[in-house]
Amino acid sequence: MIEAIQKEIATRGITRLCHFTPSRSLAHILAGGDGILPSRLLKEEERLLFNPTDLQRLDGHPDHICCSIEYPNAWYLDRARKGEILFRDWVVIFIDPAVLASKETLFCPRNAAAGLGNYISAGHEAFTSMFAPSVPGAQGKVRDRTLLHLACSPTDDQAEVLVPHSIPPLSIRAIGLSSEEQARAERVRLDILGIDIGDLKFVVAPSLFNKYALSQAIRAGQRPSETLWTV
Repeated sequence: MIEAIQKEIATRGITRLCHFTPSRSLAHILAGGDGILPSRLLKEEERLLFNPTDLQRLDGHPDHICCSIEYPNAWYLDRARKGEILFRDWVVIFIDPAVLASKETLFCPRNAAAGLGNYISAGHEAFTSMFAPSVPGAQGKVRDRTLLHLACSPTDDQAEVLVPHSIPPLSIRAIGLSSEEQARAERVRLDILGIDIGDLKFVVAPSLFNKYALSQAIRAGQRPSETLWTV
């Protein structure tokens, strides 16, 4: 099973997973040794960084971390950002795709909260179901895979991967941001807090935060523009 998933990752050219989070939680993720934690393991002060709806985990797996393949679930990200009144900045964390091949990793071809988690399963077949020609999605609509659809991207924009336990700092490859201004602000904040980011890359990718632009690009077989930001 693991070998089959690893082969599929290579064949499809999958380079990363994505996990989005409020920018104010980035320091906690990078400073501690635990990296990204599932909601069940978050400390009380860490829970304050999230909206109550993000902690409810309607998918029924509070011991797993919600991620997506190659690009973020920009539809849910847009909803989460609109739910923030005071702190509107979010970041997309790029993660080593090796975590896909864990025996405890779960897959869902659509939003994992749909049907209270009834569409979630494990294994190679569950993984490949995310790339099916057609996937029943939200609001009773069927998501069809176009002929040009990026091979690395699931058929439904909201397909999710649930990663067990934690994602260690060493598995974090880069941070995606909406603008150079945000990249500069995040870097200054981390410097003030004395957090050493080492070789961690900052990538400016506005399309990742635009659900319409991102979805259209994926279906047209085009990788959205991403620019490495340097101080």
